[in-house]
Amino acid sequence: MLDEKSIRRSRLAMYLNQLIGSFGSGLASPFLPYYAAALKFNSMEMGELQASSNLFPNIMQYLWGIISDRMGRRLIFIILGGFVSSFMFILYIFSHSPELLIAVVIVQSIFGAMVVPAWNALVGDLTSLSKRASFIGNLSFYSNLSMLFAGVFFIIYAYIYGQAISVYYIPFYLAGILGVLSSLIMLYAVEDKRKFVPVRKVNFIKTLRNDRDFSYFLFSQAVYNFSMAISWPLFYITTVDVLKASFFQVGLINLIGILFTVLFIPVFGRMIDRYGPRNFMIITRFLFVPVPLVYGISNSIIWIYLLNALTGFTTAITNVAFLAYLLDVAPREDRGKYIGVYNAILGLVTFFGSLIGGALAQFLEIYYPLVLSLLIVYMISFTGRLSGAILFLRIKEKRKYPEHMRFRLNPFR
Repeated sequence: MLDEKSIRRSRLAMYLNQLIGSFGSGLASPFLPYYAAALKFNSMEMGELQASSNLFPNIMQYLWGIISDRMGRRLIFIILGGFVSSFMFILYIFSHSPELLIAVVIVQSIFGAMVVPAWNALVGDLTSLSKRASFIGNLSFYSNLSMLFAGVFFIIYAYIYGQAISVYYIPFYLAGILGVLSSLIMLYAVEDKRKFVPVRKVNFIKTLRNDRDFSYFLFSQAVYNFSMAISWPLFYITTVDVLKASFFQVGLINLIGILFTVLFIPVFGRMIDRYGPRNFMIITRFLFVPVPLVYGISNSIIWIYLLNALTGFTTAITNVAFLAYLLDVAPREDRGKYIGVYNAILGLVTFFGSLIGGALAQFLEIYYPLVLSLLIVYMISFTGRLSGAILFLRIKEKRKYPEHMRFRLNPFR
């Protein structure tokens, strides 16, 4: 076990990593789909790009998580994965064809996948049960605060220079440099080094069969995220091609969402420590249900601004509640594996969801106008999200929390 000084040192490194790295990623990651839309990717190509960014990071997280657990190491995965994946932001600048940009995203995703399970497991190693959600909330707060400043920088820059697609180049370059720097900062952190355990054969099905609560949670998330992913690649087509958003407006959409996330993350971090994540997860599932419908019927960019305020608020809950629940359900020695299984399943379903959504919209455009084609797919996504949200009502809390909510979101009991 780490002493208190080492824990404080590691937490400081994690906070600095989030502040610097998130400013960098905030200049690039939110704008990749808009960059692709500005390059005139069609619905199918947007679906392929979104699907690739869903599949590879999540599938590889499963493998990296197992290796991290067996080696008993976290930092090497965080540093190496963050370094390489951040550098790939710079290559966006030179990737103007669908094939090349997707290839860059795949390589970035594979290395970026090294970070997530190791990072989440490190969070578990450095926190007690009673303060875990607060620490997750604090990390997420600083991350989103930094992304908020990145968003402000982008919209000012886009307002001044946003007359051509080259407006994305400087932000992509800065994202690469800052991401590399944030990865190197983790050299200052200290980890609880455990004895090396050789990698054992992992029975994927057995892991799910042995933990029924985790399996049901995973099933519910898979249904919900598949339905979400159907509409993801189309949001950017609606924004850029239907509503004709400028580079400045694209930046403002992102900024509004981050602002509301930053405002509410600290509140929900403390609340989840008191009441547990279960009810908060359910709230997020229902709040995300109408999102595709709003995109489908919007006739003004104002509606997208308002919608992103709602999704920013909902994301504040999501960022804390789901990781807190995962860390509650996963045994300490298998946290990387559980998180890896979770992300692998979600990677698969969102991969196929985005591919199907993009392909279906492209097919419908043969027979219908663009707006109607998008609306049909959005309605399918809306229906699936609602079904997935209902499944969440049966999820159980995994441990006792200090206080109980006065209401309980479960009509089945």
